[in-house]
Amino acid sequence: MEERRRSRRVEVHSAELTLLSLSTTVQVLDISLAGVLLQSSRPVQAGASGCLRLSLGGTPFSADVTVKRVVPSGSLAGGYRLGVTFVVISPEHRQVIERFTSQ
Repeated sequence: MEERRRSRRVEVHSAELTLLSLSTTVQVLDISLAGVLLQSSRPVQAGASGCLRLSLGGTPFSADVTVKRVVPSGSLAGGYRLGVTFVVISPEHRQVIERFTSQ
């Protein structure tokens, strides 16, 4: 069979972890210092990790999260509810959540 690729592929032998992230839009249902409950139109596997980026009261916020629970939303619109926990959040972002939740 004739090779049709424009460039040669080389097999990689490495023990390094490689991640392919998937971007999806979610709706924040509630938030606490421990984590967030999200509504998603797409299922996500429990144990998946990612970066959550949003605006809380006009303040940019981002944190690494891990999906702990995925359940069908039960609404007529369908979708899934994702229970995610923060892996690590900075003291500044912790303060953003505290200010937002105390309003």
